[in-house]
Amino acid sequence: MWLVRRKHRARLDFFRRNVGAVIRIQAFFRANQAREEYRMLVHSATPPLSVVRKFVHLLDLGDADIRQEAELQRLRQEVMRSIRSNRQLEADLELMDLKIGLLVRNRATLQEVVSHCKKLTKKNKQQLDGLMELQKKKGLKVLSKERRDRLEAYQHLFYLLQTQPLYLAQLVFLMPQSRSTSFMEMLVFSVFSYGSDCREAFLLLQLFTAALRAEIRLKVERPQDVVTGNPTVIKLLVSFYRQGRGLGALRGALGPALQDILQERDISIRTDPLDVYKTWINQTESQTGTKSSLPYDVTPSDALSHPEVQRRLDVSIINLKNLTDRVFSAISSSLHHLPYGLRYTAKVLRDSLRAKFPGASEDELYKIVGNLVYYRYMNPAIVAPDGFDVVDFSAGSALLPEQRRLLGSIARMLQHAAANKRFHGDGPHLRSLNDYIGQTHAKFRRYLQAVCDVPEPQERFNMDEYSELIIVNKPVVFISVSELLNTHQLLLEHQEVLCPDPSDPLRVLLQELGPVQSLQELLGDPAADPGSDCSKTEVSLTLTSKFDVFQDSEEPDARGLVLSTKQLIIDVIRTQPGDTLSEVLRESASHHQEVQHDWLMQRRARQDARTPEKMKRNQSLVADGNLSLEEKKRKIVRSLRRLEGLKVLTPPHTHTQILQMIAKDIRYQRLHRQRRGAELVKLRQTLISLQAKSSFHSEQIDYYRHYITSCLDNLTANSKVTNKKAAESRGKKKPPTLTYSATRLQEKGVLLEIEDLPVTQFKNVVFDIVPGPERGSFQVKTRFLGVDMEEFPLKYQDLLQLQYEGVAVMKMFDKAKINVNLLIFLLNKKFFKK
Repeated sequence: MWLVRRKHRARLDFFRRNVGAVIRIQAFFRANQAREEYRMLVHSATPPLSVVRKFVHLLDLGDADIRQEAELQRLRQEVMRSIRSNRQLEADLELMDLKIGLLVRNRATLQEVVSHCKKLTKKNKQQLDGLMELQKKKGLKVLSKERRDRLEAYQHLFYLLQTQPLYLAQLVFLMPQSRSTSFMEMLVFSVFSYGSDCREAFLLLQLFTAALRAEIRLKVERPQDVVTGNPTVIKLLVSFYRQGRGLGALRGALGPALQDILQERDISIRTDPLDVYKTWINQTESQTGTKSSLPYDVTPSDALSHPEVQRRLDVSIINLKNLTDRVFSAISSSLHHLPYGLRYTAKVLRDSLRAKFPGASEDELYKIVGNLVYYRYMNPAIVAPDGFDVVDFSAGSALLPEQRRLLGSIARMLQHAAANKRFHGDGPHLRSLNDYIGQTHAKFRRYLQAVCDVPEPQERFNMDEYSELIIVNKPVVFISVSELLNTHQLLLEHQEVLCPDPSDPLRVLLQELGPVQSLQELLGDPAADPGSDCSKTEVSLTLTSKFDVFQDSEEPDARGLVLSTKQLIIDVIRTQPGDTLSEVLRESASHHQEVQHDWLMQRRARQDARTPEKMKRNQSLVADGNLSLEEKKRKIVRSLRRLEGLKVLTPPHTHTQILQMIAKDIRYQRLHRQRRGAELVKLRQTLISLQAKSSFHSEQIDYYRHYITSCLDNLTANSKVTNKKAAESRGKKKPPTLTYSATRLQEKGVLLEIEDLPVTQFKNVVFDIVPGPERGSFQVKTRFLGVDMEEFPLKYQDLLQLQYEGVAVMKMFDKAKINVNLLIFLLNKKFFKK
């Protein structure tokens, strides 16, 4: 007994001394096991029930989830309130901007009228109307309601074309290739402002990738068609990324290496045996001064029979390999120089082809990517660096023929390596390069994989669904009048394909615009010639959206039968063991398992009680929680049969498929938590930006309001009164009153008629126009036979608004018809400066 006890104590002492190591070993073992099981859950097509059971607790909604979801909903509501507030502020700003424009235009019109009409007579009563109408016929941006509505419709149209790239992507396929190329280039340069900032660059990339996906989906029948078919969108994006910043990328990546190669004048690369043979003969004759005994015209095999030719070919091939390595090293080490848009397009090209042709090999896909990145984008700059401004040349200098041959040989080798194209019938001296081509192709493959390893545009440009809503300065597009009309015409021609749905936003905007106007109609100039410089005149469109770019988020629909079935299975497998779902559903639950199940349901009920109302589970799921284990299993069996009948699940793999759905939910729950955290950060940033935008708009409104008040203050001094008298009159308590009889107003043309009152009674009606407490406001009072009748509030800016909208006649007191233009003239003459 003593020996056994001593041995036992020794073991305890050992464990106490090494308890930390034991715990770490156990933790390491359990962590490895958990990682392996989670890897099985993520990557296995059919994870076993034991693995699903182990991780199913991750679907539970914890306190942290509730807090974060509540915070997410609160931030979304605040963002929506701020968005609505900003929209209202923007509408107020546009209205105030219009009012300022109307005040300025009215001031100019008033000066013209006064200079022509010292007093309003019968002869010139219509002159004011003519001058008013003249102001409406001076270009697209003039203060005319019809022209302004048309301008806004064009602004909405081009905003839609910018932000919804599928329209333009479809339009590419509906026109001949030559026409579509020029048209799309116009849109790239005009509509997307050369991708000059992050927003335009992001939207332009969306256009390129949408068009590329559509072209692959609709036109490409085999992967090689992308290389042989020369898709329009690839020509466009390569052309775009070779300009501007893309040109700088080529210069930064290739410039130093090509510059060094061009400075090495002693290197000559000739891989044609006949060329080497003739050069050898010429050099021999030049050095010796005697004619060579060798024949000048020989076959390639005869030329190769000479050791000197073979030696020179070997030297050329070694030089070719070395120079090719130098250029490829420059390319591979300058990955960061490549434009992001080109890299992401290469990724989209690879993924789209992989999705459409799952049987295509990775090598075949990367050959096509290499055709885009190297052959189309880089190869022309290597062959002709002087044409792409990749290297510096002094004035009057140019590439020598030998230098062009040298660069052409390097470009050819890189092209063969990118496509893994071997030499076959080109002679043994070139076939020896095949091993080198294979090795370089493997390097190219790794390089192209790195090219395609780029983040999504939303992450790169920091753009999301809220980005359009926090822009303080609205995007502006500069486009010529002819381009504007041509774009409108093309959209009308193809609207049946672009927007067959009558409720499509593009169809709605095209209906508002109507038919394409002529140049004369658009500019309001009958003398405008479509071939003149007027058609090349640029107009600036401040882009705005007619449609909400952000909609209130709605609660997702109930997942119905699938959702309830998954929840029932989760409840059952958490409390009842079994290796398969069939075994769990078949065996009866013990009393202990029922008690454990009841405890889990009570814990969930307590959790639901703490959950905000909007986050609570569907009522049908709550009702299912009250069922016993056996009742739940019977309901699971019935539900699985119904799902089979609805073709949601396919027998005999029903149990496997429903477990796959649960495993997918577990994986997505982890991703959802990660995305929720990222969205919380983004929402907080968005809210700060929206508040800054709201503050900016509020300051603008205050400034505009002060400016309008100043304008009215500057107008409200009668020119017939001296400054001193004006000051005295403003100091009086009683404001000046303008009194006219209805007869006199009719003679001036201001009053047209009074309903139910004969003209003979007009002399008994008196109108008093009294300035109101606010600048530009008036009270119009009427008296009939000396008896006060009604009062009518009148605002000067409301009259200008009516004039802008083309309303010639307004009603006052619901009976008197007033000429708007002549009433404005009367107020200008009597109350405002001339």
